[in-house]
Amino acid sequence: MNETIKRPRGTKDILPQEQNYWRYIENIVEKKFLSFDFGKITTPSFEHISLFNRGVGETSDIVQKEMFLVKKSDITESDNEENYVLRPEGTAGIVRAYLEKGMQVWPQPVKLYYFEPMFRYCRPQKGRYREFWQFGFEIIGSQSTQTDILSIMLIWQIFNDLGLSEKDIIIDINTIGCKNCRNKINKSLAQYFQKYQKNLCPTCQSRFLKNPLRILDCKETKCQKIISSAPQIIDSVCKNCKLDFKQVLEGLDELNIPYDLNPKLVRGLDYYTKTTFEVRDLKDKTRQSSLGGGGRYDDLVEQFGGNNTPAIGFAAGIERIVNILIEKQTKISTCQKSEIYVIQIGDKAEKKALKLIYDLSNKGFNVNCTMGKTSLKSQLKSANKSGAKLALILGQREIFDKSIIVRDMQDSSQESIPFSKVEELIYRKLRS
Repeated sequence: MNETIKRPRGTKDILPQEQNYWRYIENIVEKKFLSFDFGKITTPSFEHISLFNRGVGETSDIVQKEMFLVKKSDITESDNEENYVLRPEGTAGIVRAYLEKGMQVWPQPVKLYYFEPMFRYCRPQKGRYREFWQFGFEIIGSQSTQTDILSIMLIWQIFNDLGLSEKDIIIDINTIGCKNCRNKINKSLAQYFQKYQKNLCPTCQSRFLKNPLRILDCKETKCQKIISSAPQIIDSVCKNCKLDFKQVLEGLDELNIPYDLNPKLVRGLDYYTKTTFEVRDLKDKTRQSSLGGGGRYDDLVEQFGGNNTPAIGFAAGIERIVNILIEKQTKISTCQKSEIYVIQIGDKAEKKALKLIYDLSNKGFNVNCTMGKTSLKSQLKSANKSGAKLALILGQREIFDKSIIVRDMQDSSQESIPFSKVEELIYRKLRS
């Protein structure tokens, strides 16, 4: 007996009952972004590995441990083509597209959003997969702190629209300063971590030499204990960055958007500057995972060969949001299903029913049916489950009489009418 093939570890099958949540999230996200004049962008699922080495950072977990290398099945040593990797995050590819497609000459800022799968080789656990979906946005070309406030406002409104309020989530926020602050920040952190260097995990020992700031993002328990007493970044940032951060916090206060100051928040990507933030589930007291996060990346466009161009972005994990919505037993609105359910009894009625379904569908009605030799009772049960407003019943007698039974599924009343009048009645009941 052949062994059953199973899905790869760290992936999941999204079954129909869960698809309702995904559709619900995508509809709300699209509605909000389109109302603020964002354009949707879709980038390739794989990119040159150098894109992420340069953008995300060689000291980040993503580059060091988590990227999936894409290889041809017949690859040989003579192949000179640069390696590709599956996309681990969305921002680097969008900035690449911004430059490659000439968006820098568009009216600024350029506002883009996406809803796409990402890929990271990580240890699978609840809400963490090797293939996972994100929605996110980028605002490229605005330096104003009002853009930071607007970005967080949009995020907060989207989560509220999804049914998650300040009783469920909080925004953690911090500043990690500009590139001019980085040397002072790293020097302060290096002086602190030097005393504990031998007690850090192997990854953080490497980070100590290359980028001490990245140690603050470590999730290892022994490192977390050391990190808890590390110097606060805000003490090492410049005057302008402190002023910008103060304006962002004042703007959030003005909008009554709740937040927690998290002085250790740096996010896991090296391109971030200044404002960084995460949306956290209030039940997650360890702060080990977030529903989404983002921040400014004012140097990334220039790092990829463009002009100095400030930017900000955010991404949220769909699977984690779905999990919390299911845990809350959130009632979600579903898309329009069947309006009409056609029921047939007998071979001749089945043929007539198919033609009726075809004609009504062409006229824009949502029509459903059950084909095969099933009972009237069973088909009526299916019609009720489908949510249809009307059931059209054809049996041997109706075929002989050239009539049809129209049943109102809400009050169970029904009437028999000439078949030639069925469309007129349907329009009156469903389109009046």
